[in-house]
Amino acid sequence: MLKLIALLPKLFFLFEGIIGLGFIIAFHELGHFLFCKAFNIRVPSFSIGFGPKLFSKKIGGTEFSLSAIPLGGYVEIAGSAEVGQGEQKEAHANDEGSFARKPYYQKLLVMLGGIAFNILFAYVVLSLLFMSGMPKSTMLYPRNATTTISAIKKDSSAEKAGLQVGDEIIEINGQAMGNAKLILETLQPLADTSANLIIKRGERKRKLSVPVEEKSFLGKTGGALPVMFEIHALPGYGFLESIKQGISLTHAYLKNIFTAFGYILRKRDTSQMASPIAIITATVNGAARGFKIFLLFLVLISVNLAVFNLFPLPILDGGQIMFHSIEALIRRPIPIKIKEYIFIASWGLFLLLALYLSARETIALVKSYLTGS
Repeated sequence: MLKLIALLPKLFFLFEGIIGLGFIIAFHELGHFLFCKAFNIRVPSFSIGFGPKLFSKKIGGTEFSLSAIPLGGYVEIAGSAEVGQGEQKEAHANDEGSFARKPYYQKLLVMLGGIAFNILFAYVVLSLLFMSGMPKSTMLYPRNATTTISAIKKDSSAEKAGLQVGDEIIEINGQAMGNAKLILETLQPLADTSANLIIKRGERKRKLSVPVEEKSFLGKTGGALPVMFEIHALPGYGFLESIKQGISLTHAYLKNIFTAFGYILRKRDTSQMASPIAIITATVNGAARGFKIFLLFLVLISVNLAVFNLFPLPILDGGQIMFHSIEALIRRPIPIKIKEYIFIASWGLFLLLALYLSARETIALVKSYLTGS
C-alpha cells in the first residue's frame, strides 16, 4: 500500500506530461481550424485526442470530440484528402465551402495556421512567465546567469590560469561586464587568444590573463571559457517589457532550432535529436520540477513542433504546403497514387528514425547502468 502511495505522484506527473504534449498538438490543430473558419471552409470534425470517443457534441456543423488517448488531436477539413488520414466524411468535397475550391493563398494560410499557433503559444506563455517571474532554469541560459563562476572544467586552461569557482568577472579587456550574456558575446571573437580579466574574489579584485579556448557547437566555432555561470530566478517585469522579452526569447529559441536542424541536415548528425520516448520523459520530468518549468518545456516543444512542421514531408504541414504549391504552379492536382507513394516512403523514414533514436538511447542507458556512471 505504501509503495502504491509513493507511486501516485509519479503517475500524476506522467499524466500531466502526456496531457501537456497532447495540448500542444491540439493547439496546433486549433490553428488550422480557426483559419478554416475564417475562410468559410467546412470542418466536419475536430478531436482532442485519438481512439474511442469519450464525449462528442456537434456545434455549427463541426463535431467536437474528446477521445481516450490524449496524445494530440486532429481536424478534418472538407475537400482536403490527406493520404493516410483514414476515412474522412468529406475528404473529396468540391463545393464552394470546401478546401479544394479555395484560392492558393487561403490554402497556404490554413496550412500555416497550426505553425502560427505553436509560435503564438510560445509568445503568450513566455510573456506571462516573464510577467510573473521566470523560474531558475538552464533553459534560459545565459539570460538568467550572473557573472559569477559556478563551475570550471577540471584541469582546463582557465583553471590553470587561476580562475576559481565563486570568482566574479568584472571586466574583459577593459570592457565592463554586466551579465553572462555579454561575457559570452565578448569572448566569441577571441578564440585562441588570451583575455585580460579583472575578477572579484571575496572583497579583493585581481587581474588575470586567461587563454580563450576555441569551442565548436552545431558547426559554429568561437571563443569561450570552459566555465559555467550561476543562474537564478528572474523577478517579474512590467506588462510591455514582459511581452517584449517573451517575443525576444521565442525568436531566440526559433533561431537556435533552425540552426540545429540546419546542422543536422548538412552534417547528417543525429546526436542532437531525441526520440519520442525521450521527449515524453523530459516533459514528465519537467512537470515534476514545478509548473513554471513544465510550461518552459512545453514552450520548447511547441517551437520545435512549429519548425519541424515546415519540413517538406507529406506527413507534415510543410509537405502539404509543397503539394499545394506544386498544384498551383502546374494548375492541376497531383495524382493520388504519387502522393500515396511519397507518403508511405515518408512515414517509413520517420518510423525508422524514431526506432533508431529509441534504440540508441536504450543502448546508452544500458551502458550507463552497467558501468555505474
